[in-house]
Amino acid sequence: MQPNQGIFIVLEGTDGSGKGTQFKLLKDRLLKNGYQVSVFDFPQYDSESSFFVREYLNAKYGTAEEVGPYTGSLFYALDRYQAAPKIREALAKGHVVLANRFTGSNMAHQGTKFNNLEERKGFFFWLDNLEFVMLKIPRPNMNVVLRVPADIAQKLVDQKEARSYTDKKRDIHEADISHMQKSVEVYDDLCNMFPKDFMQIDCVRNDKLLDIEIINNILWETVLPMLPTLEKNAIDKKDQPLLLKDQNGHYTITAEGSQFLSDSITDSTGNVYAFTNNLSPTMIAAAMARLSRRGDDMRITLLDEFAGQASKDEKLLQRVITAYGDDSVQQLVGVHLVVENASNLLTKKLEWGRLAAYLEQSTRYIFFDQKDEKGKYKYLVPAHFDDQTKQTYVQSLDTIFDKYSEMVRKLTDYVRANSDTPESEQDVAWKGATRAQACDAIRPVLPVATKATVGIYASGQALESLIMHLQSDQLPEAVQTGDDLLKQARKIIPTFLERADRPDRGGAIIAYRANTYQGIKDIADKYLPGQYGQHEQPVTLTDIWPRNELELVPDMLYEHSHLSLQEIKKEVSKWSYQQKTEVFNKYFGERLNRRHKPGRALEKAHYSWDLVCDYGIFRDLQRHRMVDDLQWQILTPRYGYEVPELVVEAGLEDLFQDCFDISLQLHSTLISAGYELEAQYATLLGHKMRWKITYNAREAFHLHELRTSPQGHPGYRKLVLDMHKKVAEQHPLLAGAMRFVNTSEDEQLTRLAAEKYTQFKLSQLS
Repeated sequence: MQPNQGIFIVLEGTDGSGKGTQFKLLKDRLLKNGYQVSVFDFPQYDSESSFFVREYLNAKYGTAEEVGPYTGSLFYALDRYQAAPKIREALAKGHVVLANRFTGSNMAHQGTKFNNLEERKGFFFWLDNLEFVMLKIPRPNMNVVLRVPADIAQKLVDQKEARSYTDKKRDIHEADISHMQKSVEVYDDLCNMFPKDFMQIDCVRNDKLLDIEIINNILWETVLPMLPTLEKNAIDKKDQPLLLKDQNGHYTITAEGSQFLSDSITDSTGNVYAFTNNLSPTMIAAAMARLSRRGDDMRITLLDEFAGQASKDEKLLQRVITAYGDDSVQQLVGVHLVVENASNLLTKKLEWGRLAAYLEQSTRYIFFDQKDEKGKYKYLVPAHFDDQTKQTYVQSLDTIFDKYSEMVRKLTDYVRANSDTPESEQDVAWKGATRAQACDAIRPVLPVATKATVGIYASGQALESLIMHLQSDQLPEAVQTGDDLLKQARKIIPTFLERADRPDRGGAIIAYRANTYQGIKDIADKYLPGQYGQHEQPVTLTDIWPRNELELVPDMLYEHSHLSLQEIKKEVSKWSYQQKTEVFNKYFGERLNRRHKPGRALEKAHYSWDLVCDYGIFRDLQRHRMVDDLQWQILTPRYGYEVPELVVEAGLEDLFQDCFDISLQLHSTLISAGYELEAQYATLLGHKMRWKITYNAREAFHLHELRTSPQGHPGYRKLVLDMHKKVAEQHPLLAGAMRFVNTSEDEQLTRLAAEKYTQFKLSQLS
């Protein structure tokens, strides 16, 4: 691109995709950020150059099939040829040229007339040559395609107002749903074949069109890296200064500066405000980082250093990060990422970090027996397996999935047939509940290799940590995913991940983690016995602090006193048991639901556990990551499994156990072939595994009360109830305050009896 050359961006997509709305919003946003913008709308229906296009769309020359793709394309090409001089002139002036539709529309709509992919590709090359070589029409720098499925798009078309070029509700393309479906497919082909020229934005999630503002934000972040750097900071423009500075160094905001602030923040005069979408998240993060070294009002800093800059000026970001350190900035910028086709072994590694947010597909509401377009079940096959191992692996898992499919369908029918819910009340909610009941019972036979989708939202700092954690892992799937996350995240926040794979930064950390892990493993193999430990006791409370829960009383009082903690302890030591419990009761207060959590003094008390449960239960409980210690051992079938009562009742026990027999045999085969880590893929969600966790008493309120609710999975409800009982034996006052732990009537009576006995013994001691 020449120094003052503009940039040419085209907005594409099927009719009904919201191009017109997004086109206007993008134009307005560019203007607000200081860009000169020239807009073009194709076809140019108000121009004589579109005469043949209008006649064609009104079927004056016959149907689209009768006219044919090559002739029809000539009509549109000549319309663009007429506008070419104006486009070149705008680009020469350094403008951002925006076009609503361009050559890509021709390729998509006329490309639907070719069923053969090679013929379609030949048409693409012919049209490209016609317009950009023969007619010398300017080639766009990027075509951004707004993707909306045809059925949704046609509904939106019907909501449009009348168009000037036709008196019909739909033109000949819009009236044909099959044509619209094919055009979506052809746009997909264009984005796949020519990724440098076509970039796609999916505007629909879960069969619902995204909000206009969300689509606009995605579009804005997509075009930002392509925008030219503005020649000068708006502050330096003598005709429109944003700030005036007197001889004492005091700033005054001008009317132009106030206008910029009103567009950039929610309140230009008050003490509390938020940034608007007119500034990119990365630029906001850099501005926030700058405040740590500058004493001015943030609004002054924003006008003085950031106003008028391209909202993603990498040189500016690099300057801020270099001058003020990247750690603080990384905490202020976030990114959404999705990992598709992650094995259930990888999902736990992805969800390892404490400070990111995660979502993954639920085994409770989804039947995992659907096959992909190649007729394959959704499970991971490690690419590095030798041929014989791969064949055995695939045959074994296919058999397990066949049995899973048979069982989950039969059990769903069984549960519904034996339901005591009246037929008149068997609604959608009932179907979902019975489906969940069947999925809960059969999910133990799903292999750990089962693939799922994981959504992640992380700050730059949390994401960098996750990437390095994955890259230092021993599992090839984890390493590859770490590489992919870094590659994709750099397309969004490149400056904040510059050091992730530098030898002296990320490379050194990755090597440190990998070498340390291997070193400890070697020592464990050398000095520890190789056999499997006892697993008859699923819940072991390995450590608890303090032994006497009343030792927390001084911490509960601390913020309400002017004494030191030691002085408070000395005073409290003289108190009676009743005085101490009075503090406890007041500190817990009147909790009306489980979301009413007591204060942070409880974070001083800790419980450490060694647990044995099935991998599916661990999978659910591992989501509680705000803990002090969470580690798990390599997965194995050697700890056994349990058969749910519902499976036995439905007569599916033999099929259920067959899956575990196949898994055990495959696991042994993989170990023998030297694939120790990959053998974990052969274990099933129902296989028991060992893990440990430490959390504080405040987190116990959250975990115990949430995971014992009746809506939860019966497996983890049973485990957490057992954990809660053990806490109650040691800390009856704390456990008693967890009033929303769901226990049976007998268990409640037992707990109350234990509490009264403990209170009696403590009163004797005091």
